[in-house]
Amino acid sequence: MTHTNSYLREEFFINCSNTTQPPTAYLRVSNIIVTNISLDEGELQISNNMAETCYNEQGNVTSSNDYSLDLPLPYTISDTKNKLYTVGCDTYSILQGFLGEDEFDTGCISICNRLDIVDQYSCSGTGCCQTNIPRGLKNTTVTLDTINSHKDIWDFNPCSYAFIADQGQFNFSAASLKKQDNNSWLPAVLNWAIGNDTDSCDEAQKRKDFACKANSRCANGPINGFVGYLCQCLPGYEGNPYHPDGCQDIDECTALNPCNGLNEVCVNSLGNYSCLCRKRDLIV
Repeated sequence: MTHTNSYLREEFFINCSNTTQPPTAYLRVSNIIVTNISLDEGELQISNNMAETCYNEQGNVTSSNDYSLDLPLPYTISDTKNKLYTVGCDTYSILQGFLGEDEFDTGCISICNRLDIVDQYSCSGTGCCQTNIPRGLKNTTVTLDTINSHKDIWDFNPCSYAFIADQGQFNFSAASLKKQDNNSWLPAVLNWAIGNDTDSCDEAQKRKDFACKANSRCANGPINGFVGYLCQCLPGYEGNPYHPDGCQDIDECTALNPCNGLNEVCVNSLGNYSCLCRKRDLIV
């Protein structure tokens, strides 16, 4: 369902589909599922799929699924929130993507020949390895390969997996080596900002299409690879700084109850509050 004029610009359109219950939010007209939006930090949380290759006992591939994520401008994969994870005991992954117009390649390898040597709760190279994501990465593919087709470890690890995920949302354990649900989705974080290479706050504020509305401030890029800007509510205000009505005053007296109720009375003001002494009758 599309709501006309309910988004700042075409690149920020979130398509809410009522074909599922509850409804599902997609980034523009893609199949990228959006699960959270951070206006202050310029982030989108998305549901991210994984690459998977499974083998039978003879080392033949029984199922295989590569991973790809094609991002429209102005989105890139967050280098501070995500990592590339590779899970398996006879597994290596290769990530290919673009930094601007330049192609970038990285990956990692995970090797172990027995389950009892796997670090049960650490992604440290035996059963699981992890790789940093470079700043500004977009349009990525992840492929999996193996050294010995899992033939020596098939009984406890028949499959290899690789995925980009929010590092605070994935916790490796030895159970991760078992067959995963191939419909599994993991959260990952994208970055975004307003404008293009010339749109710093100093320049953007001179333009008619400056995005920051009432009671907000401009925050300069680059933010994780972007040159552009974000809008943030001023202290004491909350809401959507890109909305035509801007950010709204927080009633700290109601929300925070900051004053000493016995001796002080709270008085709210725009963007602030005051604690005033209560008047007391003089007793003679």
